[in-house]
Amino acid sequence: MGDRHAAGVLTAAGPHGVHAWVALLVEPVPGRDSVTGTDSSNGTGEPSRADAAIADAGWLAGQWDPSGGTRLELRYLHRPGEKLRCVLLGRVHAPAEDAAIAAALRLRDRLGTLPAHVRATPVGSAAEIQGLLDPFRPHPSGLVEVRKQIRSGQPARRDAGVAYYLAVSRLASGASSWDPLWQSVADLPQPFLLTVGLEPYAPPAPFVAMLNDVAAQYRRLATPGRSTPTPLRGVSYEVGADPFAAWAAQLFAEASRRYQSGVFRTRITLASPEPLPEPLVARVAATICAPRGDREITHVLVAPEPGEREIAWRNVTTLDNGRWDRRYLGHLPPVPTGMRLLAETMDASEAVSAWRLPPAPGTGGRTVFSGPVFQGPVFNNIGANATIVNGSTVTNAFNTAPASAAEAAPRMRILLACANPRGSVPLRTGAEDRTLRQSIKLSAERDRIDIETLNAVTIDDLRRALLGKQFDIVHFSGHGTRQGLVFEDDAGQLFQPSSTALAELLARRKIKVAVLNACYSLSVGRISAIGTEYTIASDGPLSDPAAIEFTRGFYDALGAGLAVPDAFEEGKGTAALKGLTYDAILLNRGE
Repeated sequence: MGDRHAAGVLTAAGPHGVHAWVALLVEPVPGRDSVTGTDSSNGTGEPSRADAAIADAGWLAGQWDPSGGTRLELRYLHRPGEKLRCVLLGRVHAPAEDAAIAAALRLRDRLGTLPAHVRATPVGSAAEIQGLLDPFRPHPSGLVEVRKQIRSGQPARRDAGVAYYLAVSRLASGASSWDPLWQSVADLPQPFLLTVGLEPYAPPAPFVAMLNDVAAQYRRLATPGRSTPTPLRGVSYEVGADPFAAWAAQLFAEASRRYQSGVFRTRITLASPEPLPEPLVARVAATICAPRGDREITHVLVAPEPGEREIAWRNVTTLDNGRWDRRYLGHLPPVPTGMRLLAETMDASEAVSAWRLPPAPGTGGRTVFSGPVFQGPVFNNIGANATIVNGSTVTNAFNTAPASAAEAAPRMRILLACANPRGSVPLRTGAEDRTLRQSIKLSAERDRIDIETLNAVTIDDLRRALLGKQFDIVHFSGHGTRQGLVFEDDAGQLFQPSSTALAELLARRKIKVAVLNACYSLSVGRISAIGTEYTIASDGPLSDPAAIEFTRGFYDALGAGLAVPDAFEEGKGTAALKGLTYDAILLNRGE
């Protein structure tokens, strides 16, 4: 691996380009509220664990960016006699070293804009980054992963059409407080590593189609009905609901809603140079994914076989996702590739069960996390426009000449909020997400435009996302009625917030453009136009294909540098070229 000392980036060249790694040491900020950054102790010294977890989830959702082969990792490293270290690691890929280093520094800036209850110090040398990536050699009994459980079953109905069933549980949310786990780790007499790796990716169309198809098949088998007459059996007969199908139908319905776009491939690894203590492994698993209210266990613990240990550890030391699964799948019937990918996939709200930033100690609690030990600037919510170069923080407050016109241009930030609650007409929100991203990716302005996606969005998801970052455009993809836009609640059911309150939220967060791609969205748009510079909304029905084609043309034009009114006309024209009518209007501020 190479070493560009001044930049604090570790690089490694390969036959297909250059990988680059960065790292930040994270420490809790005692008594700071996770959202406002103010003192949250209320005289008790107890910070809000629930608020911290919520802030972590919102921050994590904002890290979804599959460009440049991005990998993210949150790593807790314990050495006896030392405080527990929490490290954020990132990896990118580019054709040449200079481009890889620049992309890695941008990723480090983004990772350093943390919730207010933590702060980060960048790791300044490539050698230290290498040591954090590869801290020890694991014992043959010192490596295990926490994975989603894959279950199989036998069909109870003759019309199942398959020889066996497969289903993947959604990872259960873990304990609200990780303090007991941290105390156990701090007392451990051997080195220990807990690391959670995330690979942001856009689900391929065949995967999304598989989820939808399996959900439909299980839904059919979960519904009582009558058989179809055959030549051998001339009459039909009653068929009952298949119990496994009824259970699996709920899982796949949720997966088909949540995993349309903006998801992560996830790896949760425990390691030690000595055999892992079984009580600690059980405590880690129970903390990350405690049994649900129905006592169902949603995870399994898997150790690599001897021939798989090298690839398992290489995943840890390089932030990779090479597969090893002999013991994981050995007891199951053949598992298709799409089902294996489903077992690795999580959205941000699910991944945060394992991706938990360190909390401040409570009253009388023992401090187990180390403070900064590296030289360099501290990232303490410095903002998305800050750049770290050669150990110096450069922000707009300095009159530093930009390296290029592209760096000088202001960035545009787009938040795509998608909702398709259970029981509503299915929408192709995933296609709209992919279309938007493709338009920006192919555009001349792609390097200065950032996109974040919230899937199965609740009104609280949107509010927290707007608290965490400043966005220029909020693009809503979903349903609407004359009473307002349709969001989901925590159970995936329909929820409609007050149109006035929603419009006031957009105005309060200084959103410049609101694109409300939903039927009857003018119920919100006519109010939001009071505060937003531009609002795009419909006073009637809006077809799904027309909304997607408008999205294509609108963001093609924005990516080419056109103004919003011109982009609006381009979007309508793009839909018209496909024989579709995009029946929406553009409102200027105050209109």
